[in-house]
Amino acid sequence: MKHYFFTLLFLFLFHFGVEAQSNLQNISIAPISEGMGIVEKYNVSEKASVKNFKKKVKEIKKLNLISDKLQKRIALEDATTISNTNFPNFQKAEVIETAKQYIGTPYHYGGMSKKGIDCSALMLFAYTKNDMELPRTSRAQSKIGRKVNKAKAEPGDLIFFKTNRRRSIITHVGLVTENIDGQIKFIHASSSKGVIESSLAESYYQKTFAKIKRIIE
Repeated sequence: MKHYFFTLLFLFLFHFGVEAQSNLQNISIAPISEGMGIVEKYNVSEKASVKNFKKKVKEIKKLNLISDKLQKRIALEDATTISNTNFPNFQKAEVIETAKQYIGTPYHYGGMSKKGIDCSALMLFAYTKNDMELPRTSRAQSKIGRKVNKAKAEPGDLIFFKTNRRRSIITHVGLVTENIDGQIKFIHASSSKGVIESSLAESYYQKTFAKIKRIIE
């Protein structure tokens, strides 16, 4: 009798296990969509990111390091060609070139891909793809680097704006592409036009201009 009972128990458990495995195989997991990160407010996490960035900059200056990637690029480039780019620093030219690859990309708040991108993500990609990490938001990005006045702005500097009605906080950021006799142009992700190059001479940007920060010396 016991043998008969255990045989039935075994068959029941075997059938239950096969059925459970079959049900698990039928479950489909939805893929996580790319490029739709949520922009968080400037909070404790962002403050920690800014602090970490400043620490890394000090370490780099102390050790006087230069990435293997950049060394190879400089070795391959003709010295005359580099000097004719009118960029005071080759790495800054690389940052600008990376940002220009996104021209025409539509604006998307929180977007982080060529399907849609916001202003701070554009700066983040331009710098991180060239071995410099930035915080995620424009407000946090405005907390790092060295402040410079408009007359001394150079290609590769970050330019910040206060576009909210009260003009109380940093809400927008762009990347300076040229400064010819005080005429500053910058690339940025415009909420209405996507990634474009604009001029600080435009009245809207004159009114909302906040400051310029230098990340790469």
